[in-house]
Amino acid sequence: MMKRKFTMTLLCASMIAMTGCNDDETIYKPDPNIESKLQKLTDENGALTTRNSQLTTTNSQLLENNQRLTTEVNDLKNSPTIQAHDFISQCKIIGTDFDFVNPNADVNEVNTAAIQTLAVSTDCKSCHGASNPPPHADYGDCKNCHEGHADAPEPELPTGGPTLPTFAQPAFLPGVIDGKTGASGSTFYTPGSYLNAQWLYRQLNAQFHIYRWKEVSTGGVIKLEEACQLAQRQHMVDMFPNDGKAYEIEHKNNAIGAKSIATVNKFQEDGKAVETPNIATFGYGLKEIDGAYFVTMNIGKGNTCHNIIMNGEARLSYYEYDPAQVEKTGLAIPSRNRGARIIAKTDYERTGLLSADWATAVPGLGVGETFKPEDVKWEDVGACNLMLKIENIIPLG
Repeated sequence: MMKRKFTMTLLCASMIAMTGCNDDETIYKPDPNIESKLQKLTDENGALTTRNSQLTTTNSQLLENNQRLTTEVNDLKNSPTIQAHDFISQCKIIGTDFDFVNPNADVNEVNTAAIQTLAVSTDCKSCHGASNPPPHADYGDCKNCHEGHADAPEPELPTGGPTLPTFAQPAFLPGVIDGKTGASGSTFYTPGSYLNAQWLYRQLNAQFHIYRWKEVSTGGVIKLEEACQLAQRQHMVDMFPNDGKAYEIEHKNNAIGAKSIATVNKFQEDGKAVETPNIATFGYGLKEIDGAYFVTMNIGKGNTCHNIIMNGEARLSYYEYDPAQVEKTGLAIPSRNRGARIIAKTDYERTGLLSADWATAVPGLGVGETFKPEDVKWEDVGACNLMLKIENIIPLG
């Protein structure tokens, strides 16, 4: 009996050792799905931490590169690798961009001609200033302006080709001397001659525009940044001096061709009548009145004025020359020689003779007062407002 009790006691002790002393205690076992999700989140968090570290490093590198590039840009502005070569590039370096506009670009074309036909300037004050000789010294008084910029609207597009004659052309065999007209017959220059009065009017009154920097004592701009904002900046080619002095943009106009006037000097020498040729260069213009064409000049008293009044006529030349061209002449192709010759008679009604002030008409000799050459007392004359009616337009030659 005792042996049986001892055996039960050992069995009981063994059970307690295996299960514990508390019959109600339960061992926790986590859900495998939850453990899997937790592991996934842990892995993702580690990846994000690694990516964040990489982005932080990249951002630091970008900040360093940005600082380096900023320094390089500032260095280029102060000492550019490519130096400015004109005003546009000069402004571009400091961040002001604009396109150049050629003020002398062709406005219209005739056939395939490379003819520069520019707008006529109507700004009287563009050439009338106190620093200029008479009649330009009459600043702002546009009544005495030269034809070509005083009350001269831009002409309409001419009708017909530039070589289509407005006047009947002298016709004779080559080599025949024609002292009356001075024409040269059929010449190489006919294809390059403005025989059409409308075209000659347009070319002769056209203006070549020049823009340049002018140093001024008052006004103007000193800094390049200011110069790059000026009106008419788009026409500038020359670089801004940028030397600490004040400048403005000066605009000037010039004719695109040379204009010459031929008259005859008549005088007595040793009791004999003598005649000599007289050549002068003046900026004359053309004017159309009721379908007729006139040469206009406002010049000082001299041989040309005296001869035009006393002889009643003149011969004039208009000449455009381009030494860069290979072809001798022609309007349908780029060429060296273009122009025309003009035969004109003095219009004594539309002509006026002025006193030394270039403004006051000599009594009886003003515009609208028809007079004769013998009526003129030259000691009273200081200037001449001349009008010559065109009798013919003939080729160069």
